[in-house]
Formats: sequence, structure tokens, C-alpha cells
Amino acid sequence: LNNSTPSRDFIGLVGMGAHMEKMKPLLCLESAEVRMIGIWGPSGIGKSTIARILYSEHSHQFQLCVFMENIKVRYPRPCYDEYSAKLNLQKEFLSQTFHHNDIEIPHLGVVQERLNDKKVLVILDDVDRLGQLDALAKETRWFGPGSRVIITTEDRKLLQGHGINHIYKVDLPSTKEAVQIFCMNTFGQNFPKDGFEGLSWEVANLAGEVPLGLKVMGSYFRGMSKEEWKSALPRLRTSLDGEIESILKF
Repeated sequence: LNNSTPSRDFIGLVGMGAHMEKMKPLLCLESAEVRMIGIWGPSGIGKSTIARILYSEHSHQFQLCVFMENIKVRYPRPCYDEYSAKLNLQKEFLSQTFHHNDIEIPHLGVVQERLNDKKVLVILDDVDRLGQLDALAKETRWFGPGSRVIITTEDRKLLQGHGINHIYKVDLPSTKEAVQIFCMNTFGQNFPKDGFEGLSWEVANLAGEVPLGLKVMGSYFRGMSKEEWKSALPRLRTSLDGEIESILKF
């Protein structure tokens, strides 16, 4: 029942419609081939959000679906025992795919054995090592006809090293879109309130048009009066608030 309820989590997200249109030819969902697709860009630009929307919109078209979050924190570093690290990653992957806790597997060939006849949608989020892809999606023949494997990463070379040619580069939003993202998180609408137009453009510029920074900056200014905005801006021009600064640095 929960899975059949339509998601409204991503309604109103600025620029996502354009991203979905650009992803269509890469996904090529009408094809029976198994395809791996990379979503590439810097931190905070919206790669995971794009992947989540794709998952929300298309998961009903597949027999099995799995969204593996933040994979790089699940993989030890330095990795002294690569085999065990891959085995643990596969265990978690299959547990999530089949909705069974703590599935035990004896070797690394189990993913291929269990999924090579299934049409699956796999999202591998925040991958930063080839070993992670080797453990979870080493070859397209591991998955059944029509399957799609989507990988988000900051490292284009990693995608190329794995032989992935279908790559979507996520660019920074335009200045107009940056202001809209900021306003959605500040005013609950994609344009400034009366009297806040110039201030909104200045703050969006301070955030450097990075979506994650715009969202945090928007939350910071939410509910402030115009006088409070004017009081905060000179300080933010020279010394950002701790949380905002740490996110923009990241």
C-alpha cells in the first residue's frame, strides 16, 4: 500500500523537469538492453535528487528496485580486505533488493545468480571506488533484459574506467534558477516576496549557485524581517554562518 501511494516529495523542485528530459535518451527505457548510466557532478549539485526522482517515477516499470544510498561510507578506507568489503556490500545490496534483513551469501557470484533473469532498477548513490562497482554491478550480464543501473559519482574517470559511456553531467543552475531554489526554501515560492527582490539575488550570489548551499542559506533567512536580512548580509559577505560555511566549503 505504501509503495502504491504516488510520491509528492519532489513537486516544485526547480530545474528537475529539464533534468528528466535530458535523462530520457540516456535511460532509453523502451530498449531491452541492460544499460549502465552515470550521473556526474560536484558535491551538492543535485545528483542524488535526480536519481531519487528517476527512482520514484520509473520503479513501477521494473520487477525489482533498489536505491543504495551513500555507498562510499559503507566501504572501509583504507580497505585492507577487499573481498570481505565487497561481500558485505553485496549482502546489504541483496537484503535491500529482496526486502529481507541480513541475507547471507557464500561468495561474490550470488548477485549474478539471483538477478540475471530479473528486470531491475538499481541506483548506486555516491560511488567513489571501482571496487564498489565491481561488487554491485560488475557487468551488464549480471542483470536481466531491460535492467537499468544508475550510478551517481563525483569522479568521471571512475565511470569511464568501468566502461560506462552513458554519462549525464549535472551543471550548476542558471542564476535565475539559483534564485528560485533559494526562494523556495525561504518563502515557499519560487520568486521573492515584495521588497526582497534585490536581497534575494544577492544572497543567491553569496551561495555560489550551488543547490545545497542555496537550500541551507534559504533556511537561514526563513522568517526573518527585511531589517534582519540587512543586518545579517554584511556579516555573511565576510564571514558565513558556521553551518553554511561548512557546506559551501564541502
